[in-house]
Amino acid sequence: MPHAFVLQWLLMRKWLPLALVCVVLLLPGLALKVPAAEGERAKKDLLLDAAVVGAAVCAYVLVIPDTRQRIFREASLAKVWQNFRYPFYSAREGGRKDHNGFWVNYVGHPLSYMALGLFLKERGYSNLETLVFTQAVNIIWEYVIEGSMWQPSSKDLVSDLGGSLAAIYVMAPLSNIGEKRIAAGDRRWGNYLLCWLNPFKKINGLVFGCRRNTLALHALPRRGGATVGLSWVGP
Repeated sequence: MPHAFVLQWLLMRKWLPLALVCVVLLLPGLALKVPAAEGERAKKDLLLDAAVVGAAVCAYVLVIPDTRQRIFREASLAKVWQNFRYPFYSAREGGRKDHNGFWVNYVGHPLSYMALGLFLKERGYSNLETLVFTQAVNIIWEYVIEGSMWQPSSKDLVSDLGGSLAAIYVMAPLSNIGEKRIAAGDRRWGNYLLCWLNPFKKINGLVFGCRRNTLALHALPRRGGATVGLSWVGP
């Protein structure tokens, strides 16, 4: 029987785009499976991990005021098509028009993709799989999401790639070294600093390791739209 709480809202036609974004934000809960046993590291799950990343991307869209306000007014599939039709030209021109500051282009972008890479490495993805996953997100963000409003930025594409490579070949290996030394009994503070270069060693355990009930998404038609509900289902 559904219990605990039910999240419900009226899905009117004019609110359809926002409602679809909200549904994507709920996907991680819908994709959750039985957690790993205590002391056992959760293994990769492409559906779950794609849902988590998709939810994070949608949340990011909603958090940024400029993107949130413009995406429902200016988004166009024609612009996305042009980006993929002329991928290098679009990226070059978008880079020329990208006047974001140093902290956005060369700090925020690489750090966000470094975090994504560390998350995936801790989930058990190989170096190649992590690189492919992060760059798929990179292309979707630049060519599709932001690309539906303006041209992709070559500056952002390169910065994001750099952050992913740093996570895969620098941060994750150093973090693993620190973790192995601590497990071997070497508890010097420097090893803890190395281990915490990948904070997802702890975050992933808290998110994926705890037991939780199953989420169920339901929709019922009604005049003017539909009622969409989210329920916890358990004993």
